[in-house]
Amino acid sequence: MRIANPIWTATELAGDINYDHDISNIIENNAWHRLFESPRWILMNPADEVVNFFTKYIENPNKQLKARTSLSDYKVHDLGCGGGRHLFYFAELGFDVTGSDLSENAINFARAELARRELDVRLTLCPMTKLPFADGEFDVTVSRAVINHATLQDMKKVIYEVARTTKPGGLFFVTFSSERASDWKKGIEVLEGITYIPVEGPEKGLVHTFLSATNATALLEPFFRIEEIYLYEHPPLVKNAPGATDPNQYFGSEYVVIGVRR
Repeated sequence: MRIANPIWTATELAGDINYDHDISNIIENNAWHRLFESPRWILMNPADEVVNFFTKYIENPNKQLKARTSLSDYKVHDLGCGGGRHLFYFAELGFDVTGSDLSENAINFARAELARRELDVRLTLCPMTKLPFADGEFDVTVSRAVINHATLQDMKKVIYEVARTTKPGGLFFVTFSSERASDWKKGIEVLEGITYIPVEGPEKGLVHTFLSATNATALLEPFFRIEEIYLYEHPPLVKNAPGATDPNQYFGSEYVVIGVRR
């Protein structure tokens, strides 16, 4: 007997998800967009976890993993691409790459840097809860430090959209903020123990949702076979960024999860 999922209801799994449909309000109050007003916030090198993911799951998968995956066209979607550091990485490796983001600032920065590097990447300005892509369009979806900036209900819609646009046998790399992060329980509480909105600092007004390993797994499990989950912790990735009150105040703690689309 299948164990009841603590995150999803049966109706939500069928696509009937109660999330924020007000796209115009999301755009108007887009705190994410403001983060990309200064290039000092924008990282250029790929995250170590993404490089390790490529090496282990794409470049050199073991026989068992290779039998469970189906990567044919090597089309990669960077969901919440930001300034483009993972777009550059996968495009320079020769992949067919698409980047999507809600921030026009981020898209414009990425477009300029792609042009400078003479890389051909499709960029799309859109919310992550409503992806304008075909069913099963991508072999690989990558999303680092993005999906956690949504309420739990919106995260469900995002996961549903990722599952829809990732082909069966495709790969999903995603990170979720853990409850060990220094900004857990900081700011306005939206959902007890899970979702908070900072009232100061560079991420003021930006939703932060924190998950346990159990909840992170439960969020993905209906659509993805979990291949690996591990905790990645690090000091601030951007020091002295605009709006920061203390260059050492942010300690990052994230669950890295890799799944295969069922």
